[in-house]
Amino acid sequence: MGFQPIKSGYTESGHASSRFPNTKSPKPTPPPPPPPPVAMATVPRGKESRREGDDHISRLPDAILGEIISRLPTKDGGRTQAVASRWRHLWRSVPLSIDLDEDPGAWRLIQAGEISGILSSHHGPGRRFSVPRRYFDGDAHPAATLDGWLRSPALDGLRELEFHYDLWCRSPTQPPPPPPTSVCRFSSTLRVVSFGGCGFPDGNAGALHLPPLEQLSLLNVKISESSLIVSRTIRSIGVRQSSGSFKLQRLVIQDAPCLERLILCGQHFYSEMVISVISAPKLYALGQLPVEGRPRLEFGATVFLGSRVVNSTMVVPNVKVLALTYMDLSLDMVIEFMKCFPCLENLYIKMTKYYIESAETNACWNWDWNFISALDIRIKKIVLTTYQGNMAHVNFAKFFVLYARVLRSMVLEVDVRNDNKAWIERQQKMLHIENRASRGARFDFVHHFAQPLSLEYLWSEQVHDLSTGDPFVRFDRWA
Repeated sequence: MGFQPIKSGYTESGHASSRFPNTKSPKPTPPPPPPPPVAMATVPRGKESRREGDDHISRLPDAILGEIISRLPTKDGGRTQAVASRWRHLWRSVPLSIDLDEDPGAWRLIQAGEISGILSSHHGPGRRFSVPRRYFDGDAHPAATLDGWLRSPALDGLRELEFHYDLWCRSPTQPPPPPPTSVCRFSSTLRVVSFGGCGFPDGNAGALHLPPLEQLSLLNVKISESSLIVSRTIRSIGVRQSSGSFKLQRLVIQDAPCLERLILCGQHFYSEMVISVISAPKLYALGQLPVEGRPRLEFGATVFLGSRVVNSTMVVPNVKVLALTYMDLSLDMVIEFMKCFPCLENLYIKMTKYYIESAETNACWNWDWNFISALDIRIKKIVLTTYQGNMAHVNFAKFFVLYARVLRSMVLEVDVRNDNKAWIERQQKMLHIENRASRGARFDFVHHFAQPLSLEYLWSEQVHDLSTGDPFVRFDRWA
């Protein structure tokens, strides 16, 4: 339904005109008399200058100032010592945060020698220590360098640790170094951990017990079947695998009563990789499952190979957010996922950019009408990227238009060449939007000129952002 803008008329004098009949205007009320003058207090010139230059921030308690300083970038936090004498002791006593990846455009902004100087001059405790990829380029012994830093008293009580050896030039026959043994001294304080470019040894030597851990990231790591990371408080696990020699063979999530999201980032997973979820009763967000075939994901007897269902014996009722990746969009396969996740509410599907055309049509005569009549579709939001408007895509979207009774939003991300009124109107007719099952549903055709978000940005800004209930909100810009 269209809405006409409300127009207001104006007279030549600039006053708003009225549609009511002219009436005799009352006599204007005389303005009230001005208030009596207020006596102005005089301030001595010296006191006035001191009042103008008063430093109100420095009046704050040390605890608040310390919290402000601890959240500043590493170098800016150190520079606060020059603000005033009141600030000089604060930086050395607030929780130390060293983030070497604060400015991606200025690689290695803080040199390795400066890190040792910062650690030696700070009293601790530690809050965050982050070493990005490529920082150890040229270091023949990165594990020893990192281990030495982590043993500094300035990092006592560390809460967040992120590092990546990034040994891309290492020989495939040479095993990656293990995580620093000094990590164990933070076992009672670490909440956020990101391991990158390292390998976990077999047996008890590779076990890490981190009781308060909430967020775990595994980037290009090598884990054997007998390695183990133990934490009953973990809420988010992210796995990212790039092409290379390091292979995560098997990840077993055995007892994770607080786990809420399991995120797979990227497409370079190996077919031999297995992720087994034995117990995660609160897991509600899963994805992005890569193109079918890898990795193998097990929920008891229910097995997925990438974005393909192999066995749907066991229902997983707690998952409500799911992200999939396809070359050939198949409604039958998505329905199989809906059987496995009957409480699914938000569904994100990305077609790879090199999708052209396939024999898959998702035609209505292939639909299982007995199943559809009994299916309780609880999906409220669907995001379909690389929507091309061909028959397979139209039939897929039309299924949810006609049968998703509680649908609130369907977002179809289209190619910029199809972003025109005539093409969109044809698509709306083909989708039978006027016959939609959910009368309050919204259907949006969108496109983006912006480049896809980098994996580094997604990893740091979205994957583990537990303040948002849905980690795939900007899924249409995932690379």
